[in-house]
Formats: sequence, structure tokens, C-alpha cells
Amino acid sequence: MVMGKKYLKMEVRDDSGALITTPEEFRWMIDELFLLNGVLNIGDSIPCLDWMDLQGYINRMKKLSKMFDRFLEHVVDEHSEQRRRDGESFVAKDIFDVLLQFASNPDLEVKLNREGVKAFT
Repeated sequence: MVMGKKYLKMEVRDDSGALITTPEEFRWMIDELFLLNGVLNIGDSIPCLDWMDLQGYINRMKKLSKMFDRFLEHVVDEHSEQRRRDGESFVAKDIFDVLLQFASNPDLEVKLNREGVKAFT
């Protein structure tokens, strides 16, 4: 519920109707994220073997990263559009809205961009 919706119960589609993710795929992405965060990659222990990706974890991480990036791009677009539609009456409802408010504030000492918003979530 961090992003304002329950993504495990519905398919996510963009404005043109293209499928972003299904509930099953989203559940797999979460499971894969937790699994890959806990594995021991032999290339981390023996750096000279890192380039071979013996266990296949690096490729799995790259695939998962692209899937999450596509999903998070869609979520940021959704929230940005909602902010534009609501205008001055916009009220932040979740962490994405709060981070987007910070990103649009030009007075911040440390600037937050779109990639930073996705990274925080």
C-alpha cells in the first residue's frame, strides 16, 4: 500500500492499454527481489570469477531491475498525472506523493529527481 494501490489484486496497464504487470508477475518480482537480496554470489567472494556470472544471479538481477523500473515508471507517471489533475487542491496520500512534492520543490538543498523518487520506494 506504499504506492496507493494494491498491485497484487489487479493487472497494471498504461494509458494505451499495454500490460505493465500482472498480479502473478508482481508477486514473482517481490519473491525474486527477496531471494536475490539474500543469495551468496561467488563472484563477490572471488572477484576474478565475477565476470562469468557462474550462478546466473547477475542476469537475474538485471532482468528484475528492468521489470521494476518499468513498473515504477508507470507508478510515478500515475502519481504525477494525479498531481497535475488536482492542481492546488492536491493532498499527498502516500510516500510517492510526498516524494514527488519534494522533487518539485526548487528550494531543497539536495535535489531529488525522478530516479531518486523510484529509488526511495
